[in-house]
Order: sequence, then C-alpha cells, then structure tokens
Amino acid sequence: MADGLAVWLHGLRVALIDQERGRLRLAYTDEALAQYAPGTPLLSLSLPVGARRYAHGLVRPFLDGLLPEGEARQAIANDFQLPRDDTFGLIRALGLDSAGAMVILPTGEPAPPPPTTLTAEPLHEDEIGALLDDLRRAPLGVSSRVRLSLAGVQEKLLLTRMPGGGWGRPVDGTPSTHILKPAIERFPGTVENEVFCMRLARNLGLDVPAVEMATVAGQRLIVVERYDRTVRPDGSVERIHQEDFCQATGIVPEQKYEEDGGPSLRQIAEILQVAVSPDSLDQLLRAVTLNVAIGNGDAHGKNYSLLHEPSGALRLAPLYDLVCTLVYGDDRLAMYIDNLHRSDRVTADRLVNEAVRWGMSRRRGVEVVSDLLERIPASAEAARDETEGLTPAVLAAVESQLAKLRSALPRAA
Repeated sequence: MADGLAVWLHGLRVALIDQERGRLRLAYTDEALAQYAPGTPLLSLSLPVGARRYAHGLVRPFLDGLLPEGEARQAIANDFQLPRDDTFGLIRALGLDSAGAMVILPTGEPAPPPPTTLTAEPLHEDEIGALLDDLRRAPLGVSSRVRLSLAGVQEKLLLTRMPGGGWGRPVDGTPSTHILKPAIERFPGTVENEVFCMRLARNLGLDVPAVEMATVAGQRLIVVERYDRTVRPDGSVERIHQEDFCQATGIVPEQKYEEDGGPSLRQIAEILQVAVSPDSLDQLLRAVTLNVAIGNGDAHGKNYSLLHEPSGALRLAPLYDLVCTLVYGDDRLAMYIDNLHRSDRVTADRLVNEAVRWGMSRRRGVEVVSDLLERIPASAEAARDETEGLTPAVLAAVESQLAKLRSALPRAA
C-alpha cells in the first residue's frame, strides 16, 4: 500500500484505496472497523462498513462522483499530465478538499490538520477576476497549491470566505466554503434564473443553501454557500459528509440521467424509506413538485444528495442547482415522472401517481402537491422582487407550468 491513498473522515483514517492493473480497490481500516458497526454507510450507501475489500465496479463510481465532468475533467487531467480516465491519479491530485467530509491523501502522509479558513490566501477583486477568466484552463481554480474537487460540468470557482468577510484561495488543503458560478454564455440570464429559483424554494420553506448575486471584476455571478461546511466565528470548519444518489447507487456520473441508466425517482424513494425515514418521502415529493413547477428538467441523480451524520444517520441534503431549463428550450425530464419524459406534460395528478408508486398514500400525495402549488405564486412573486435583472421569460415559463399543474389538481381518495 506504499503507493495507495488513505481516506480521512472526521479526523480518523477510515479507508485505504489502491490500484492493481488499473482496477481500484477500497478497504476499511481497523480503526474504522473498531469504531463503526458493520453495515454503517460511512462513506457511501454503496460502500457500507465491513471487512470485505470493495472492487473496481463499486469504487470507481464513488470516486468518479467526486470529480469534475466533461471539459473540466479533461483540462485538469492535462494540467497534471494524467489520462482523463485515471480516476486514481486525479483523486490523488485533488483529494485535499472535495464534496463532503473526506480528505484523501497518499498513505505515507500525516493526518490532515484541523480545517480552518484562516489558512486561505487572501484575494483582491482583480485576482478573483483573473481566476474566473482562467476557469476553462484551470477549472475550480485548481493549481499546484489549490488541490480540490467538485463534481459537475458547469464552470465554477471554489473559494473560502475568511472571518473578516473577504475571499481567499483554498490553498494547501484549506476547505472551500463557497461556489462562485459565472453566467453561461450560451444560456442568457442563468445567474438571475438560478438565484430566482433558489429564492423561490427558500420562500416556500424548502431547505436550500444561501445564495447571493455579485458582480466581481465586471462578471455577474451566483455565489452559493456550501451546505457541506459549517464555519464558526473563529474560522474553524466542520466538514459534513455527503454523497449524491449516483454514488449511493453505484452509478457512474456519465449515466446520471435516467434515460442513460441513471437513478429513478422510485429508486431514490426506496432508499429514503429504508435508509432515512418514510417521512422523507414528503421532502422528495415537494422537491419533485417544485422542479416541475419551475420547469427544471435537469434534476438528475447527481442533483439529489444525502447528508451523512458522524453517527451514520442519513438525511436528504438541501436542494441545489435549481434552474428553469424550459426557458432554454429543454423540456426533457432527467428522471421520469409517472412514465412521462417531458416536464411540460406533467400535471398534478401525475405527480401524485408517481408518489403512490413510491408507497405514499394517495391522500398524502394530494395534500403535499396541493399545498405546495397553492403557495408557489406568492413565493414566486417575492423571489421575483428579490432578484434584480430576472428576465420575463423565466416568470412566463413558471406561470405556464403552474397553470398546467393546477388545472388537474386531484382529490384525495
């Protein structure tokens, strides 16, 4: 294991990863086996604690789920002179900070220091602008000293907000605390679109990260506070472990859409019932109803996640990446609803049918869907007033979706 990797979680070395003939393997350490009961979903539901050594077919989807996708992955691979399919090499290069609470280091290195924002390297606005301009070549802000990873295709910059409120580069394993996402050139108004949708969800009382709009070095951005970090006034940070539902089901990121073999809503519901609680189905149905109402067809298996408590308990993570995709002409559903594949064809009764497939009573499904649809107009109006520069097309798309949904409100049986 001299060339292996050690996985650190909450200050404990919990697992070892190695590679043999290009095949990844993961085994829990004696320390983890002594502290956690067999079957505890410590790193992932797909990798429960046990004495077995997990093979490539399960380890690769979990680790790939931590890495950027598409052009971002290729750019980082080029920078480190690695093949883009070298999951082991990329995790070795980027494992100092990733989604969740894990820190992944070569086995010979000492334990990571306590995480704090105080070790970030302060940045001026022009320096942030330069990092944003360079995202295509250096995704996430990765460099020789910034070794971090986050899944996804969209360009983004990871920074650390320091105790005084300024921004810093998360160098040398400093935990990032915020995600800065610039506008997507080919899709006008994406910043205002996402901010509006996230604020709409917040106004409904749904769990979402804090978001704000900012203009840095002339670039319009959405700034998202990471929900897998808790930052204390003294700068110390608690990393909160999480995994998305592709990782939880052992599915590689390139298959995140249901049409490509990705998770279905029914699979997610079954996991919530067994691993979380039956009550969490209400949360899932609210999330699905909201995504249909705002015309977000891109809610795939990597856009729903689980939070892991240190005890091993699980709960549904806050919603994120909420965007009206209908306004850009995309009406596909990343996960089907009552066998419908298009977001603009879903009505309230089909949402209830989907919930019944999960095992929810029809009466409860009607209550959850009806309650949310009744409250969305006022919440959307408030979110519109809070979002400067929102295009009328987004509001029109949401109003159209609401009209279709509300036209077929079912009655409880």
